[in-house]
Amino acid sequence: MTDPISSSRASKRGALFLAFLAVVAAPRLQAQAPDPPVPAPDPTDVSIGLRERMSLLVERVKYEQNRIETLEARLVQHVTSELLLEPETSRGWFRYRPPEELRWELEEPNPTVMVVRGDVATTWYPDLRTAKVAEVGRLSEQVFTYLGPAGSLETLMKYFTVQVEFPEEAGAPYFLHLTADYKRVEKYAKTIDIWIDPGTFLPRRFKVVGASGDEMLIELEDVVVNEPIDDEEFILTLPDDVEVTKIDLKR
Repeated sequence: MTDPISSSRASKRGALFLAFLAVVAAPRLQAQAPDPPVPAPDPTDVSIGLRERMSLLVERVKYEQNRIETLEARLVQHVTSELLLEPETSRGWFRYRPPEELRWELEEPNPTVMVVRGDVATTWYPDLRTAKVAEVGRLSEQVFTYLGPAGSLETLMKYFTVQVEFPEEAGAPYFLHLTADYKRVEKYAKTIDIWIDPGTFLPRRFKVVGASGDEMLIELEDVVVNEPIDDEEFILTLPDDVEVTKIDLKR
């Protein structure tokens, strides 16, 4: 029998996870020129207006993301939810190969493996001997359309109120705060905070707040870009004794 609390928790985390995924992967899901523009957009010029700098920052993130062939990082995930007695901190790995292969593995305290291939996300809980399967293709496309911070500035402004803080000290990150303007967007993410590394112009820290108040804060560490990742990392073979249930993330 399916545990309704576990299903609800998985559904809410699924929506928050897709919002995070949009931050990382959105550019690859949209039609792009075969080569990034030259020269790279430069948001560091303090002589131009803030609006133009913000536009250049968004374009620079898009530029760098389009150069990603693989991405691997250690991650720390902090989750606060009405379904948890206390905030939960997990550690693990994140591996991504555009456009549709991803592995999200939490090693402690509660082992969890999520593999996304194409339109299907499979989440396995080894200690519980259970797995959840969700079709995320159509939903993820909607999330990417609404939330993708690598989209145009005009698209962001259409769905979100956007605030940006430029670093005042060397090495400090760029910071974007996005607040949903529409209920259909708020359903997936009420607010998103993004910290962007000033050296690589890739997002390194994310905070997603859902409509119910659930929060997911993700920090990426030891990021490695464009190094080969074994194909086996994106293939999840479940043991025979695992109970598999399907989840509708769109509810």
